[in-house]
Amino acid sequence: MGSGASTAGIGKAVESCTQEELQKALSELTPEQRDKLQKALSVTGGAAKKALIVCTSATDMGGHATGCWSEEVCGPYYVFLGAGCDVTVVTIAGGDVPLDAGSLSDTFKTENDKKMEAEGSAPLKGTKKLSEVDAATFDIVFFAGGHGTCVDFPTDEVGEAISKALAAGKVVGAVCHGPMALVKAKAADGEPVVKGKKVACFTDAEEDAVGLSEKVPFSLAKKMAELGATCEAGDPWSEKAVADGKLVTGQNPQSSVACAKLALAA
Repeated sequence: MGSGASTAGIGKAVESCTQEELQKALSELTPEQRDKLQKALSVTGGAAKKALIVCTSATDMGGHATGCWSEEVCGPYYVFLGAGCDVTVVTIAGGDVPLDAGSLSDTFKTENDKKMEAEGSAPLKGTKKLSEVDAATFDIVFFAGGHGTCVDFPTDEVGEAISKALAAGKVVGAVCHGPMALVKAKAADGEPVVKGKKVACFTDAEEDAVGLSEKVPFSLAKKMAELGATCEAGDPWSEKAVADGKLVTGQNPQSSVACAKLALAA
């Protein structure tokens, strides 16, 4: 039997299961088995999921040179790509993704960063503007972090894109400073989309540790709390990702991959 026939059979079997049966079956699989199943289903079980990764265009925050934190775009990019997704990277202003030089230092560069560099970094070059795509047509809309987001993510334009995506039943993810994108996002009732939600984001302790508490426009963790969210924090620089319905957030660069994986499962 060819792979097309076998994956079609899997798709039919999945369609015949109840939500409870699917959840039980998935819980009994190893992470490797879940990855294989997702890839198999993406072959012929319908169109592949579409993932949109949104990056900052800002290179300066109050005199501090910044940009997008490389792992926070590269990690999710390869998670989504590995799961069979059609992945698009955009920036707020279009053009090349400005990567924070610090994220590419020997101290912080990850295997995902090295892989992207080795492959020529094409997905990060010549990107479209966020305003040139319809975020609501993607299954996952993921906001990468980096201190540049403090400059161009907390805007009405970004908030509206998130509001439309969530209203359309799509998954919205954000990691580290990426939740800056949630600040202006509203639910259908006009309340903040984070109100009553569990979220994770860069903590005050981590901001203090990098010496930028006086440079950021506001404490992201405190802003999330002011908007009605419950912030869940792990130890500084530990992996912490939280899913609450279709909203998925991660605490720091170390949480990038985990956050992306939760977005796939949300």
